[in-house]
Amino acid sequence: MVWHNNDAMNNGKFLLVKKLPVKTILAKALPSALALVTIATTISFSISSAPPAQAFWPFTKKHADGSKRKKRKLQGTQVGLVPGNPPALYWAAKKPKAVVLCLHELGLYSGVFDDLGSRMAAKNISVYAIDLRGFGGWREIDKKDSKMDLAKTLSDVKGSCEEIRKLHQGVPVFILGEAMGGALALQAASKYPTLINGIISAAPGGDHFKSVNNFVNVGVGMAVGSKHAFGLGEKLMDVATPKQELKEALSEDEMVRMDVTSGEMVACQFFMYKTKAMAKAIKEMPVLIVHGDKDGESKLIGSESVFKNLATKDKKFVRLPEGDHYTFEDTKVSDEAFSTALAFIDEHAPKEASE
Repeated sequence: MVWHNNDAMNNGKFLLVKKLPVKTILAKALPSALALVTIATTISFSISSAPPAQAFWPFTKKHADGSKRKKRKLQGTQVGLVPGNPPALYWAAKKPKAVVLCLHELGLYSGVFDDLGSRMAAKNISVYAIDLRGFGGWREIDKKDSKMDLAKTLSDVKGSCEEIRKLHQGVPVFILGEAMGGALALQAASKYPTLINGIISAAPGGDHFKSVNNFVNVGVGMAVGSKHAFGLGEKLMDVATPKQELKEALSEDEMVRMDVTSGEMVACQFFMYKTKAMAKAIKEMPVLIVHGDKDGESKLIGSESVFKNLATKDKKFVRLPEGDHYTFEDTKVSDEAFSTALAFIDEHAPKEASE
């Protein structure tokens, strides 16, 4: 484990408020913001169920200038897991010693795990990745259930794990998630411990850089009743990674949501505030928390806090000096990140587990 002094991050300084801790700021600002939103809109602020998407449907596959984006060529195979849901992507190992279910970040989709899945399959680990509601294949389904909804997404995760266990009897099942997906992985672990053998969660904390500015932008957008996308996906991507090649790849990928809405941003933010409580409910399961030092969106202190709150003794925290917000969703996952995940799975997969 690698730790470092977080005094600079933990002193409560923000751009708009001087030396006030996050909880104090939210306690003062949130009631007024919510009151304003209540007058201007009828959007629900349920933490367990996200507000419906506000952008037009289906979501755009074009750039802001109207030029078309491209369909990414993937090595994974489409397979059905949960009836009625979009197909999952599957990277099959010939004789798997473990199976991993991948959950993506806000705005992304299952295809971003293509490099990770292909390389894991070569190491005798089968990988599945599903589209979280509101993203990926869900945007091709024009119905209420296809909108972003974290409670229903958790049910999808449960259903996927149940089906995977039927398909791979006797093989341990791990969940790997990034940011919002990492928080969902922790929630699934706390609620369905008998379905899951281990968790790999990258940047799952709710502490973000410029969080006050983000909150104000979102609150104002909702208050004026905006029905269109803010371009938040592009703004978040710009700070999430310093890798220009990765930014361009995600921007060109027509399945990546660049039009994340204010309502979706709020739902994600509130959900991730609960990760510490989720961590406390995980009593025995092996958990690996990973954080990239070059992540410009999520603060290190958030991931550290989740780690400290994990009740399980079988836990590990790894900092990746060259990692960013897309640790396992990169078009070329770093060898350091890949080997870290692989070692954790190997450590917790029984030697005799194989099909």
